[in-house]
Amino acid sequence: MKYLLYGTIALVLVFIILNSLHYDGVGIFVSLIEWTTRFILPWVALYWFIRYVKDRERK
Repeated sequence: MKYLLYGTIALVLVFIILNSLHYDGVGIFVSLIEWTTRFILPWVALYWFIRYVKDRERK
């Protein structure tokens, strides 16, 4: 639970620092979410699908 608090505080600090340096912190966060859903989540889904198929083949 304390790591969630530390992560939230770190995220807020990053947004404050980026906004003070005149960067679009929200835009960077949205781009990060878009990149994650486009490139990382399909591989995670493929991994779990392969595990499911292998488990079904054993039965």
